Amino acid sequence: MAMSFEWPWQYRFPPFFTLQPNVDTRQKQLAAWCSLVLSFCRLHKQSSMTVMEAQESPLFNNVKLQRKLPVESIQIVLEELRKKGFQKWPE
Repeated sequence: MAMSFEWPWQYRFPPFFTLQPNVDTRQKQLAAWCSLVLSFCRLHKQSSMTVMEAQESPLFNNVKLQRKLPVESIQIVLEELRKKGFQKWPE
């Protein structure tokens, strides 16, 4: 059975795939990325992911928009999750 995932509106917004320089905007953007990652991984029962896997995952790669979150930005999102107490992805 295929699992259906409802992408948040930000996922369809091209600037979401570029971390913003404004501190307040970036904090909101990172919170949105963290929420997206946790929801996606819960649905797919995924508890870990390498940066390489993340880079190719639809999670960080919107084919329809032809936008990818750069590796450096993926690392920032993963570090933000670690700071929030998620050493591994949620089960």
